[in-house]
Amino acid sequence: MTRCPRSLNEEFEEDVRPPKRTKFAQLTSNPTDLAFFLKQIEESDEDVVKEYLSESTGEELLSLLGTGFDRKSNELAVIFKVLAIIIIRTRKDLSDVYGEVGRRLAEGLLEDAPLSSCFRALKPHSSAEATKASLQLLSAVVSADPLLLGRSLLRSVNFEHPDWIQIARRRNTKDAIDVRTCFINFIASFLFSGNNLLIRELLEAKNPISLLLNGCFIDKTENVLLILSLLRKGVCENVTVSKTIRMRIFTRNVLKQLGYLYAYRGEALSEKSAFARTDAEVNIQTVELVREAVHSLLVPLVSSSLQGLVFREQTSPDSGGKQNEHLLWFLLSPPMENPFTDNLRRQLVSECLLACPSLLPPYLSHLSSSMTPRDTENWHHVMMFVNELFEVFQTHLVGRFLQLLELSQDMSQFVQSVADLCLPPTGIAEVLNTASQHESASVSKTTNSIYKTLRKNMRIFLTWLHTTEELKSKGTSAQPIVDLISKILPERIATEGWCKKFHKTLQMEHTDLALLESQILPTTQEQGDAVVEEVKEEQTEISRLPRVEEVISAQSKRLRSCFEELQNIVNDPSVEMSKRCEKKLIKKWPDFTVACLDNVSRSSIILFNHLATALRVLAKKYWKEGSKEFFPTPKAISIKIGTTAVYKSILFEKPIFEQEEGDEQISIPTLPLKAAFLNLLLALAEADPNSTARNVSIAALLASYKASLSLCDLRCLQLLNILDQSGHSPASTWGMTNRSVLWGSRMMDNYLFGSTLSEAPQLRREPVPGAFLSILDADKVLSCALQFPVTRRCLSREDAPETEQLDPNQYDPCFLLPQFLHYLLSDDPEEELHPNSLDLRSFYSRHCLVYAIGALSSYSRSIRGFAKSVIARFKALSEAWKPTRMASVPPAIAAMKQFPERVQINFMLDTLRYSLSKISNELGGGMRSSYLFGSRADTSFRLTRVHANFFINSLMMITKPQHRMYEVLWNRFLAKPAIDLNTVPDFIRMIFSVHKDFRVERQWIFKLCADSVNDTSDYLLLEKSRVYKYALLLYSDPAIDTSTQIQILRLFTATTRIPRACHALTRFHAFPLFLYRHALTTKHAPFLCFFLTIIEQMRSAFENSKEGKAESPAVLILRLLCENFRRVHDESTFKQRKIRRITA
Repeated sequence: MTRCPRSLNEEFEEDVRPPKRTKFAQLTSNPTDLAFFLKQIEESDEDVVKEYLSESTGEELLSLLGTGFDRKSNELAVIFKVLAIIIIRTRKDLSDVYGEVGRRLAEGLLEDAPLSSCFRALKPHSSAEATKASLQLLSAVVSADPLLLGRSLLRSVNFEHPDWIQIARRRNTKDAIDVRTCFINFIASFLFSGNNLLIRELLEAKNPISLLLNGCFIDKTENVLLILSLLRKGVCENVTVSKTIRMRIFTRNVLKQLGYLYAYRGEALSEKSAFARTDAEVNIQTVELVREAVHSLLVPLVSSSLQGLVFREQTSPDSGGKQNEHLLWFLLSPPMENPFTDNLRRQLVSECLLACPSLLPPYLSHLSSSMTPRDTENWHHVMMFVNELFEVFQTHLVGRFLQLLELSQDMSQFVQSVADLCLPPTGIAEVLNTASQHESASVSKTTNSIYKTLRKNMRIFLTWLHTTEELKSKGTSAQPIVDLISKILPERIATEGWCKKFHKTLQMEHTDLALLESQILPTTQEQGDAVVEEVKEEQTEISRLPRVEEVISAQSKRLRSCFEELQNIVNDPSVEMSKRCEKKLIKKWPDFTVACLDNVSRSSIILFNHLATALRVLAKKYWKEGSKEFFPTPKAISIKIGTTAVYKSILFEKPIFEQEEGDEQISIPTLPLKAAFLNLLLALAEADPNSTARNVSIAALLASYKASLSLCDLRCLQLLNILDQSGHSPASTWGMTNRSVLWGSRMMDNYLFGSTLSEAPQLRREPVPGAFLSILDADKVLSCALQFPVTRRCLSREDAPETEQLDPNQYDPCFLLPQFLHYLLSDDPEEELHPNSLDLRSFYSRHCLVYAIGALSSYSRSIRGFAKSVIARFKALSEAWKPTRMASVPPAIAAMKQFPERVQINFMLDTLRYSLSKISNELGGGMRSSYLFGSRADTSFRLTRVHANFFINSLMMITKPQHRMYEVLWNRFLAKPAIDLNTVPDFIRMIFSVHKDFRVERQWIFKLCADSVNDTSDYLLLEKSRVYKYALLLYSDPAIDTSTQIQILRLFTATTRIPRACHALTRFHAFPLFLYRHALTTKHAPFLCFFLTIIEQMRSAFENSKEGKAESPAVLILRLLCENFRRVHDESTFKQRKIRRITA
């Protein structure tokens, strides 16, 4: 069937048809239709804003504001909301395509007509919705371009206008986001813009901060927290904000309003109704949040000269009170009355007075009216608070004395200022004298505690006075100052008894420097420079250590050849000593030992090692020949070491000086000297452990031991192990048992040591079982568990070096794990059933249990065996544990109060046991083989560090039920009895989570991987779980958040430290191409630091590959990448933005 041709008229009509209108033209042409457009944006599943911007630039929306001057409030609200949504979207997820469109819209809003419409909506007669929409739109304009648009808008706003004052007061308790909340968000858009110039202009403007704080006492909790955060981050912690601006902002009235927030009672209609609320009507958690927030703001304000309002005393001690008068006014203001009733306000007052000591006398004078003696509970609290103030100054007295000495114009002024800290100030002297003679014994006892504290302050002052050299610069000495204090003593202390005690204290000569050990000196720039110079001097001193050739040449000619051969053995242990040298060494043995031990100097570091080498060589020969007697005997050396006091100083790291020509004394480096000395003791113990144990106290060795992985502690532990195997256990020390072994400086609290190493220490007080728990630093134990030294080997008789460098700041598992096991073991069968004598909760809270779990990642079977025994023993005791009986409390509730985490811990330990068992596949875990991940050392009963850290973080999450990962981890543990050790637990599920807090899950799992990558086995586990594949994909995703990107870069930084992993990343993931794409385009400073580190590590891995192979093509790519990276980000950028390689 043929189609009928169209007529000419029809064709003509089609050609002249008007152009088709766009999809949204009708909806954006008037405010009525615009309301339907807004509804589509809020309810439609499609991206309406993106479709609209693909067809229009939004200019018709601005025209709606310019044409209708008399528009209704609801119409203005709709227009403002649509514009705000578009500007925000173009600044976030649509910024790449439509960012410029959004900026033009924001710029157009600052023209006269649109801006006047925005301000018209802020009038008091306008509806709340229009006012809120206008403020939200203005906030969006600021965020679009803070530097240009934000500053331009700020110049157009007059915060002193009545309209803005009314806006700041316009509240609605039934509306979660009322007008005042939008106003606070508007101010926040300036302070959180990140542009310091805009922030300073806002702070210099009149009235905006006052409007924020007015009425905050009865405001919403969210608003109060936001205001406090704005002031802390935008003002206090902003280094570009001067103290002049801070003084202008934090006026007396503002400080008083902030002080009232310590008594915040929640949102209310009026202050009267807020104060009328009882504790039962107040949400304690929200109130505490506000109190802690205001405390974190006020503490630096009243105690810091850099971030706060504190002025340093410049001319005299008296002027400091005038300079900081505003702070004194704040301390005396109504909200700060009776600060002793509130721990936070008590701490605030202490910090302020510590920063401004000149305010102490006037502040105490203000309290004198409350100190009138009477036997009431409130009076005792006041006196205890005054005593606490004097105690706070005890650790800072020397710093204050040095400051007073510099500021005082004469000694009389200096003495008066010192007396305010060491004697009762004049304002409270009479009150204290009256109270000390009160008829009530409790009143006089409380008063006497203040006199005792002041007397201790006086002893500290006199000790400093008799030992300092600072008085010479003032042309005076200690005695005239003591005489001046004696003259004013009767004025300050009228009580005859205490006056005599203070007078007696003044007459004594105090030279015990132990009183000054706890003093904290103020840190200044000059002191910082002095520290740098001191470090440089110490480095120079160490560099001045004599060389081996110099030490050998300084010896007698008869022994020089022996020292040379011993040095060859030190350099290469496989070298054997010649028979001629051996005979000569035995013949000259007394002279040889005298040359090595007679005089302790810098050369002793080399001589001790030579003597230790000689002992090992001779002992090895005689042991081989089967000789029962070892000649020359090491007994004489042990006796000399045990009876000479200087060797105790070496072991306890006390400073030792070497006398040189011209009466010059040079300090000998303590750590190298101690390491060499312990090497000598170790050689002696290997040759004759019984003689060594008789002449060197095991308690002294424990006191010098710090349980770390430093060279000194490794040798010390090796020495203790040899003595233990010879029957001289540390538990044999008087007062100790296997459960109560102490070490380090804690030994000084329980034992009194003699002047030499051979003297047995005297027991002061007997250590209690489990005392080691208080020695351990819980945070350090947790850190060591997460970064467990997997290459640390169990102790052996041979002093062989470790395969890898160990971190000296970590605890040694070869010492801690046996201590943990000894503590949990018992020979008493009754304790097996009722283990209440053990503090299992402290064992968990001090992170000892998680340290044992971290030890399961060790390559040493012995260390893993210790860890399994500790975990199994803890679980058995935990299951048998019963709570202590409490009156009128059921056992179940008592158990929850005393050890609430017990059931969850046991559940996780069961999961850990099943995961490591041979039947894990039947329980939901993965298939097990004789060894995993391509390494025979990595046996199937070892956890990788990734899995160890997963279990550790899970145990730490027990006490954080409010955390998002609490639910995620428990879902994982409840799903199956075992965890598959062949993959990263729940990696895919966390990466593709659909929860609203999915970013938290992503960041957590990537952080776990980044913190756990240590060696090839960890890399293979992550590779098998496709971690690197998804990490590369997610990093390139435009919707990824910055925190997750940082964690991904941390993961690659840790991985590229492994050379084999660098080759694998290049081969399987084309990693250099990823670096080319992102490293050259990023501008963010933290990202640049990570990329710099990754590129250099990749380049080093390929350039230092095994010899005999052709150079990889990737080397050329990486060299070119490194050059381009430094060319794009020039050296000036590196210096200005502090771009440097990440070392840890």
